[in-house]
Amino acid sequence: MQHIQMEPIVIRPHHQAANQHPPAGHATTTATATARPANVESLANQIQREFPAAHIRITGRGRTVNRQSDLMAQRRRTNRHQFLGTYRPAQHITEMDEWVTSHPTASLSDTTAAFERIIEAARRRGATVSNHLSDRARDISIPAGGPAIQAQVRHRLQALGAHVLDEHDAVGGAHWHVDY
Repeated sequence: MQHIQMEPIVIRPHHQAANQHPPAGHATTTATATARPANVESLANQIQREFPAAHIRITGRGRTVNRQSDLMAQRRRTNRHQFLGTYRPAQHITEMDEWVTSHPTASLSDTTAAFERIIEAARRRGATVSNHLSDRARDISIPAGGPAIQAQVRHRLQALGAHVLDEHDAVGGAHWHVDY
């Protein structure tokens, strides 16, 4: 009887930076032949089932352009360095940064409205502003149980084809952003 060795599945990279949101797609992962969840919601639910003691909650789902604009405006107004470090360099990010710099006394609602116009223009150009807009991202609570459990959860998400961004200093509270 002949033994057949399974070859690992290799998902090709679309984005390599560990600290920035990738464009639509997945990070490099080598995994055993495991059925991949059909979408990001299924992925989050699977992780919750596999790690019940980690008490993982979904804290953010798909967003409207207005909600994405509001969150990005809050982040940029609160911490420019964090804003520029979170989002990968792109024309729309530069435009947002320059808008806030040139309008230092603008209200949050004025900033949100400007960011909404910038996001709409970016999307018309084909840019991926956030995978939350296409329902390909979830924010989840940082897994309970300490660094060892967190490493296990992160590894499992990556093995399933997800990209994990630790947003420990996010304006809305610490969480992991998961693109899938």
